[in-house]
Amino acid sequence: MDRAHRHGSVRNKKSVNPYPEVFIDKDADFASIKIASGVEHRSYLKDGIIVSEDKSGHILEVQLLNLKALLPPAKRLAA
Repeated sequence: MDRAHRHGSVRNKKSVNPYPEVFIDKDADFASIKIASGVEHRSYLKDGIIVSEDKSGHILEVQLLNLKALLPPAKRLAA
């Protein structure tokens, strides 16, 4: 349903955000979640997770280095 709006159609105002982008590689036991676009200024490693930030401190990407370690023990046996 397309309603008239004083600034144009409501339907025309929607924008599609391509984020988050998720990449999973089960063989390498790795996952990457890209949250936003930008240039990485710094990154840090904490508990097997790499977090990348831009110059303003906004998180751009999260990388999980050991997916199997994040699963509960019962699920690890099934995987």
